[in-house]
Amino acid sequence: MSGAAALRPVHGSPAAPWTVDVVVVAYGSRDLLPECLRSARSLPTGSVVVVDHGVDGSADVAERHGASVVRDPSNPGFGAGCNHGARRGAAPAILFLNPDAEVHPAAVRDGLGRLAADPSLSAVEGVVRNRADGAPERTGGGDVTAVHLWGRAVGARRLLARRGVRSFARRLPPLADSVDRAPSGDREVATLAGTALLVRRDHFEAVGGFDERYFLYGEDLDLCRRLRGRGGRLLQVGRDWAVHREAASSSGWWERELRWWQGTLRYRRAWSGPAARVGADAAAFVMWVRLALARPVAAGRAFRALFGRTRRPARGGGQPGVRATTTNV
Repeated sequence: MSGAAALRPVHGSPAAPWTVDVVVVAYGSRDLLPECLRSARSLPTGSVVVVDHGVDGSADVAERHGASVVRDPSNPGFGAGCNHGARRGAAPAILFLNPDAEVHPAAVRDGLGRLAADPSLSAVEGVVRNRADGAPERTGGGDVTAVHLWGRAVGARRLLARRGVRSFARRLPPLADSVDRAPSGDREVATLAGTALLVRRDHFEAVGGFDERYFLYGEDLDLCRRLRGRGGRLLQVGRDWAVHREAASSSGWWERELRWWQGTLRYRRAWSGPAARVGADAAAFVMWVRLALARPVAAGRAFRALFGRTRRPARGGGQPGVRATTTNV
């Protein structure tokens, strides 16, 4: 299931909701956690677990708000933290929630009902809006392809602000979900973002959870791919689901872009044929030029990160200040 074929409408009425375990992976998130956890506490929770990979006191804040805490300053990566938190609970559903996001409880309860009503449904997410301007983020759609990578490499998001460009992009299946990020109704999709992802536990465990070789970014795409590979369905509902601060980090745009490209290239190379990998690598080279021009002294590090041998990052090898937060394509 991918591309336009993955975006067919879905119908059905939800059953009574299940309980849900909420898992939050924190890194430098002390000031963001209170609102995040307050929204989670409005759900029918089995447990709320905060996995703290930093040293800023996020764990202490989480404990004061009634969450169970896992302290792991070795920072093994976002997916590893999610897996660790998921093992602490036993509810039939798991909500993986970014610390800079706050859910709309009624929408998530509706999503729980949908999971309970349909054993073939693996995961659900709705419309996530940016807190700063209310614009919808790309949280569901077709698989991320070399076309998306090229768009990001050349800064195509700025072009999509023009009406003519948006109209043209809507006619191209790989780009349509980057234009219409808030569907008018429910639709089955190929990917869902990890911002506020509601997953059926038995499906999650059946595929082995998140692949911990991803440090940050790409792990949600990989999980969705494996869930679909075993026959699971992914649903994007056409209602507001969460708000997201898309928090800036102390290291800024350069480090976030480098980390996003590392993770997404790992995913694209793992699941693509030779021709598609060439297209992805060509887009990555264009992005490397942008990164090198923006920070010449780090050009070598950026090149090794994008084109060096893919391997699991060393424990504790995350860039300081790069938070686990979703960035739009």
